[in-house]
Amino acid sequence: MIAPVHAQDQGQLFASEQDGYGRLILSFPALDALPKYNFRLENGVMSLEFEEPVSVVLPDVGVSMPDYLTVARVDPDGRGLRIGLRSSFNFNRIEAGEQLYIDLMPPSWQGMPPPLPQEVIDELAVRAREAAVRAERERKARMALELEPKVNVRVGRNATFLRVQFDWTVPTDAQFSKKGNIGAANFEWPVPMDLGALVSGLPEELVSVQSGSSPDGAVATFVFADGVEPRFYEVTPSQYVLDIDIAGQGLPALTQADLQAAQAESEAAAAAASAAEAPRISALQPAAAEVITPFVNVLGSTVRVVFPFEQDTPAGVFRRGDTVWMVFDTVSGIQPPPHSPELDGIASEFAVIAGSDTQVVRIDLSQDRLATIGSEGMAWVLSLGDMMLSPTEPMALNRRRDIEGVFEMVADVARPGRIHDFRDPLVGDMLKVVTAYPPARGLTRSLDYVDFTALRSVHGLVIKPKSAALNVSLESPLAVISSNGGLTVSASDAPRNAGTEAQEAARASYIDLAALVEPDAVKFMQTRDTLEAQAASSEGRDRDAARLELAQFLLANKMAYEALGVLRVLEAELRSQDLTKQMRMTQAIANVMAGRPREALQALNASAAAQEIDALFWRSMARAAQDDNVGARLDALEARSVVDSYPEWLRNDFRLKAARAAVETGDTAFAERLLDEVETAGLTVEDASLYNLLSGRVDEASGRQQEALDTYGQVISADVRPTRAEAVYRTLLLLDAEGRLDVSKATQTLAAETLLWRGDNLEAQMQTLLAQLYFRHGDYRLGFETVRAAITSFPESTAVNALRDQAQTMFSDLFLNGLADSIGAVEALAIYYDFQHLTPAGTRGDEMIRNLARRLVRMDLLPQAAELLQYQLDNRLRGVARTQIAADLAVIYLADRKPQDAIRVLNDTQLPDIPDSLARQRRILEARAMIDGGRDQLALDLVRNMDGKDVDLMRIDAHWKAHRFSQAGEMIEAIYARETAGKAFDRAARLNLIKAAVGYVLAGDNFGLSRLRNKFGEQMVNSPEWPMFDYVTGPIQVTSLEFKKVAAEVSAQDSLNAFLASYRETYGADGALAPSNAAAPSTNVAAR
Repeated sequence: MIAPVHAQDQGQLFASEQDGYGRLILSFPALDALPKYNFRLENGVMSLEFEEPVSVVLPDVGVSMPDYLTVARVDPDGRGLRIGLRSSFNFNRIEAGEQLYIDLMPPSWQGMPPPLPQEVIDELAVRAREAAVRAERERKARMALELEPKVNVRVGRNATFLRVQFDWTVPTDAQFSKKGNIGAANFEWPVPMDLGALVSGLPEELVSVQSGSSPDGAVATFVFADGVEPRFYEVTPSQYVLDIDIAGQGLPALTQADLQAAQAESEAAAAAASAAEAPRISALQPAAAEVITPFVNVLGSTVRVVFPFEQDTPAGVFRRGDTVWMVFDTVSGIQPPPHSPELDGIASEFAVIAGSDTQVVRIDLSQDRLATIGSEGMAWVLSLGDMMLSPTEPMALNRRRDIEGVFEMVADVARPGRIHDFRDPLVGDMLKVVTAYPPARGLTRSLDYVDFTALRSVHGLVIKPKSAALNVSLESPLAVISSNGGLTVSASDAPRNAGTEAQEAARASYIDLAALVEPDAVKFMQTRDTLEAQAASSEGRDRDAARLELAQFLLANKMAYEALGVLRVLEAELRSQDLTKQMRMTQAIANVMAGRPREALQALNASAAAQEIDALFWRSMARAAQDDNVGARLDALEARSVVDSYPEWLRNDFRLKAARAAVETGDTAFAERLLDEVETAGLTVEDASLYNLLSGRVDEASGRQQEALDTYGQVISADVRPTRAEAVYRTLLLLDAEGRLDVSKATQTLAAETLLWRGDNLEAQMQTLLAQLYFRHGDYRLGFETVRAAITSFPESTAVNALRDQAQTMFSDLFLNGLADSIGAVEALAIYYDFQHLTPAGTRGDEMIRNLARRLVRMDLLPQAAELLQYQLDNRLRGVARTQIAADLAVIYLADRKPQDAIRVLNDTQLPDIPDSLARQRRILEARAMIDGGRDQLALDLVRNMDGKDVDLMRIDAHWKAHRFSQAGEMIEAIYARETAGKAFDRAARLNLIKAAVGYVLAGDNFGLSRLRNKFGEQMVNSPEWPMFDYVTGPIQVTSLEFKKVAAEVSAQDSLNAFLASYRETYGADGALAPSNAAAPSTNVAAR
């Protein structure tokens, strides 16, 4: 079977003997010209070699021209036609369009060569004319695309003639012809013409007109009346004129009566139009003026500037220095007022800065005057004088807490308009201006806060932010001033002077623990025994009070758990309800000191406790214990004023916890102030280590990295376990940020620390860093194991959840982006099996499994790759994706020499209406599996209507195994004949060509053997296999020992590897998996 060739041109060879010569006619009816070819004579063979494959129907030339030819054959690759000659001849070749005439003349021929038939010559002449017309049309079309010519047809009517003028945008050739009453103006360019201006009013001399265009150009056709002779002439190369004489027509005669009647009619129409003007409702409706012009009037010594708006307009008015700023929410433009000596006397400049929907007025005062604003109707009136004509209503700013408990400020603007970001060009700062509707309402004095300054305003609200995080919003009728993390303001507007009722109310929950501290152990025991005796012997309210006093005494002396025991008894037997609040507060304090912040916050978060400053003191420490650093910092800011009323050890504990919260929230300045207030002489070893650690954190946040590293080193040397672990962690982070970290040593150090310190958020952070360092160092297994341990220990940790996402990303990068190439295939497979729960869902996970299988295939681990893909087929895939992966699994089974498994997989995953390319791919694999399984004829039937190099290789194998050597040889020849001319063949290709020669020898096809040598001899001559090729293609005996050796070497070539290489070349670019080498054949299976 000859393999079909691609893009073949169908031709036919005619052979006949003429009078004294023989004629061959090679015709390609479907073409306009002959395919490119080379003509060659060699060893009694006439060859036509084509650049592209052709298909030629051949007659039996030995019968039709017995005296001239022996045989004619087309090369297997369709690129050559070879004809055997009886003897030597003189040749004459004539090309006639799609036909080639070859005349074979005997050596005795004299005179001119035989001519072409006359009908062929006539047909060639017709073709030449048609080709010239086509060329001209193509030229016109090409030029039309480049120049884009257009024509404008203009019509002019005069008293005695009609003029049609053709104005072209580019020069054009034109001709006019007239036959009978029909005339035609032909123009060069194939574009349409619009004759509508002429058609709408044809004179009697012109019966009809029409236009049209074709590839030859544009034409205007006219049908004239009898006796009409038009004149057509060129004005310029782009302007042509056609004049047609028409019958003359005079002007109408007008009388005096006609003129008077026309004038009367005109006056009547004007009067009627004036009377018909109806009143419009819209005149009653106010509309915003496009431009307003302020005007100036004087009242005593006060100069008033009136802005006459036609509707209520929000405004903001304030004064900075000698400049009055006015911001109006209006689309109406504002013009400067007319010249006024009164205004000029007090103001040096009146300027307007216009926006799309905002107008800003700037008035520079040359004299110190009070500025007030008032409204009169819908107009705004600015008064500049020595007295206040329109006093501004005061606006108040108040504190409140948002839903998160942080502070914000609100201003009662009453009728707010909009918020504007206004940059003062004189000062250079950015302000936030809130406009408002009348009446005038503003701040009577400037108010300065930590986060902003509220400027004095004539009307509206003007805020000067001190940080970029400040935000102003509107909640009508209020303007809300807030900041990320809350504003820094005091918790109560009331003064907190010592001894006042407000102070007493604010400290109602205060317990004076400092007065209860007893450092002397003997006195402590005596006092405790006394209090216990009172609690046991008293009755009623006295017993409740004694128990409460005992609990507070225990707390003051750091015996929180014992105090909780007493308080539990007190709560169960409490009779005096007036002691309930104090008991609850004491319980909260005991829970804070006992390390039970959750229970403490249940009481401290109550609304009543939140208004007491001592409750904020304890709540700050409780929040810090729960890592609520934002809340702890805010409470600490409020409670700083009462810290000194507590014992030293509590003061230090509060300041250290608050400093920790401040550091974690980025408030380095507050943390540094708190650390400066710590009384270091009374610190325990643990607290001193924490103090140094926090000092290092402050240095690190302030950019003093070396000081921070030195301080962390002191903490590590102190070897206090909690702070040492954090100091190691912070040191590694800092070194990493500076690019000085040795990742290998860092992982060893951090791994040891995580083993020694466990149980809090620090461990989660340390494990997160350790996993990241493992990944960076390429220790992927250790990294994933660390992540798994962190997730198990801290399933609710935010840092660990983020680490889990990072681990999944790393797992994806490992098997999707090629990182796994840095580790062994077996190790990569082990990592996948141990942590396959990190496989992402969907297509990314499927691609990951496929990449791992591809890597295993590259390492020749075919069974393991097949196991992975089989799992994917059985558990993850559906639809077309499943059929694609089945193809990958089938080719692995083929490479592993398991054709029956390949057929099973393909049959189990059949699906209708899959893409054509995938269907072809699966059919190729099925056919190859059948060949390897010994069913070669069925495989050929499967690929009967298919082509391609992979199909050709399978056909070759099938023919060879069935001992159809000639067909196998022709197919090998066709494959390599399609290669680029002069391209060097690799060893596999050279051995295949030798295999083709062996096939021709075995089939006894000497003609094919000679053709093979002629076609590939030059490319084989310098190769190591040339002696073998030369030997096989020369005179040879099939039964010789040398030939048997060559045949044995050719047969030893594994055709499966050649198929895999072709399959990889065909489908590898589309992502198909293809092993590079097949598994070695089993030794117990006889070679075919």
